[in-house]
Amino acid sequence: MSSNFNRYADLLPEYELEFVKRSNKDRKPISPLHAGDTLPAFYINKKNIISTSDILKSVQGPQPITQLIDRPLVLAFHSIHWNGYGNRLLEELNDIYADIRVMGGQLLLVTTDEKEHFEHATSGLQLPFASIWDQQNQIATKAGIYSSTDPIWDRISGVNEDVPVPAIYVLTPSLKIAYSSVDLWLEKSLEKRDLLSAVYQASHQGSHGIAI
Repeated sequence: MSSNFNRYADLLPEYELEFVKRSNKDRKPISPLHAGDTLPAFYINKKNIISTSDILKSVQGPQPITQLIDRPLVLAFHSIHWNGYGNRLLEELNDIYADIRVMGGQLLLVTTDEKEHFEHATSGLQLPFASIWDQQNQIATKAGIYSSTDPIWDRISGVNEDVPVPAIYVLTPSLKIAYSSVDLWLEKSLEKRDLLSAVYQASHQGSHGIAI
């Protein structure tokens, strides 16, 4: 019995190494989109709307985002599972929402959380902007900030759910990315001046302008 035990113990490391090799081969790392890229079109389904605000009031069923925007759109991703980071982001967006509108833009929050969970976690914030549930991380996947094979919890302590990394984009009506801010390690604050400048430039350069 002792001999058999030693023989299996010798083999286990080889099995483990082969498992790691297969896992690495199948792993598709996140690859976030950046300024200059175009975000693939996505649909907004009425059942996934958390708050309509002005931009989503006309949505009746599945509708492409390109039919809903006629000016720059700030697309902000969010999750309550980013712990304090998520609420801080919402507070920062709340602070500049009026400025985004003054600069000629709109704001849409895309959260990993269903309406009931999101509203429970943010009930004290009184958020005025539109928000939707990104069911199965479909929009985050299009933005390249989510991959099921490259989970954020594998590298960020304290995050235990399958969620994307934080990202904020300024999109033209044709979904060209005029500005991007991706926070791979949950360590940044909202760059308010840069964001507002990008919204202003995009709104004054037309649908083909790119703000740097």
